[in-house]
Amino acid sequence: MKSKRNIFLTGLLLIVAVGIFGFMGTLSIFKVINDLENGIPFTKTMFIVPLIFCPFSIYTIYYLLTYFPSFSIDKNEIEVSTIFRTKNYSWSEIKEIKLTGKQPHRFLFISMPVEATTIMLNDNSEIYLWADYYRNKSDLRVILNRANKILRDDKKMATLDFNISRPDYTAYYQGDYEGKEFNGNHLFTVNGVLFYAWFAFIGYLIYIKSAQFSFSYVAAIVLPLVAFSIPGLLSYQMHYFIVTNKFLVVKNTFWFWRKDIYILSDIREVVIETPHRLSTSLRVITNDFREKLYPAGSLSDKTWKELIRQINSDKIEVRNEAI
Repeated sequence: MKSKRNIFLTGLLLIVAVGIFGFMGTLSIFKVINDLENGIPFTKTMFIVPLIFCPFSIYTIYYLLTYFPSFSIDKNEIEVSTIFRTKNYSWSEIKEIKLTGKQPHRFLFISMPVEATTIMLNDNSEIYLWADYYRNKSDLRVILNRANKILRDDKKMATLDFNISRPDYTAYYQGDYEGKEFNGNHLFTVNGVLFYAWFAFIGYLIYIKSAQFSFSYVAAIVLPLVAFSIPGLLSYQMHYFIVTNKFLVVKNTFWFWRKDIYILSDIREVVIETPHRLSTSLRVITNDFREKLYPAGSLSDKTWKELIRQINSDKIEVRNEAI
């Protein structure tokens, strides 16, 4: 089995870090050259922007090419490959595999805890599979979980099964989802206030500047993106939860048409965390290692503690990293 890179996340990093910063750094270099040609005296400050932005873009490319290698798993070994090197680890070199959990992930001078699968080697070194950066992370974890059991039982890796088949739970989803709701009043949260304030601000600008607007194809594309990206991010952090006898139901205050449903017996663990400075969130990890993050900025600490007690009472492991 081979890993598949998360194209969306990789592309987003490239657009932001390489596209924006690289573009600005390149433009600043041309401006410096133009200024010098026009007789403007040389100053050290002229090179501040290119010296910061261009190396940042180059480092981001290097970071994406080296920190997120490709994985290839077979019955003999695990191959870990980047554009610069490929290394093979036989199963006899592997001591244990920790399927879930946080590991410190470094970008430049910033280190943050990120969900990862950790492959621990006999020499006490570790290999990290950063979960969010691989779109088939659940399949990889299913296979690594099977391999881990074989390692623990000291059996032959020739018995490793690569078949990925998941039961169909569609029939279970029919019925009534009445249960205990864990929610808060979004009007009294920072995200809720900013959500409505942003639309009020946009409406005010349109009202006072409507006579000065002129049509532009660029503006017709850029302005809606700017206008809706911020409330989109804010509303994304407004999930809430309903727990019934059999299900965990996830809804969103603003995205009322969306609903994710999990069978409680199919949940391996939940994680309470604050990823990348978002609101406190619930990460659901199923038995076949599918996972999804639900920021829930409207829940108070008291409500989070009640939710944790409820989930614990359903015999589900809770990894509390925030409350």
